[in-house]
Amino acid sequence: MKISLPVILPFLITVLLLAAGCTQTVQPAPTPAPVPTTTLTTLPTAVPTPVPTRLTPIPTTLEPAIPLPVSIRDSPLLFTVSAPIGYAGTTIRVPTSDYSILYKTTIFNPATSVGNGTINDNSGNYLVLADSLTIFSYTSSLSIDQNIRNRIRDSGAVFNESVVTFNGITYTRFDIQSDPYSGKPYQTIAFVGNKASANERGYLPVMIYSITPDETLNPATFENMVKSFRYYTGRNISSAPGTETARPSFYQ
Repeated sequence: MKISLPVILPFLITVLLLAAGCTQTVQPAPTPAPVPTTTLTTLPTAVPTPVPTRLTPIPTTLEPAIPLPVSIRDSPLLFTVSAPIGYAGTTIRVPTSDYSILYKTTIFNPATSVGNGTINDNSGNYLVLADSLTIFSYTSSLSIDQNIRNRIRDSGAVFNESVVTFNGITYTRFDIQSDPYSGKPYQTIAFVGNKASANERGYLPVMIYSITPDETLNPATFENMVKSFRYYTGRNISSAPGTETARPSFYQ
């Protein structure tokens, strides 16, 4: 058993004094000072910082659009559109099953596209041609615009629908995850002009482009091409900039 020093020290002093024969009165040992009690300081409780449940998306760098220095004009249809260097336009008339008139203008690069596949197509269908923008010009009678919108909506394709306006023309925009005409898994963007935006000759535009595995133009370039589309009047179309689209006589 361990004995504390304050207890044994007076006893040893008494024994030593008696052994020496001293008659000195033994003084009581002083009361030891109490050992100060150490009080532990309570550490502050750490409050955990809540972790956000929704991750902040990391901004991605989009490929910039390429310049559109080429202007292409279709005087009979009263429009111009801008395109990259080397591009040209071809306009053919497409037969329809009703009394409407339909023209298809393809803005494409003859160096990288099969131009004859566009010129000789008179089926009325939209065929994917890499690096091309297709412009359908419909007569605005018979609610053509509404029929086209309903066809896309009823195609079974997954899409986002919105309304945009460029150069005074209002479109219903469809961002479609597949080609609504062929069903192929191409990302297809369609702009269906509203009937109220038809030009003075009664034509309204429907523009389509697709992002395919063979595409070299990026979406930003296509978007700028669509935004450049502009209608003129019959009086001022002759002074509008641009090279006329090719119009093969046997498809007019």
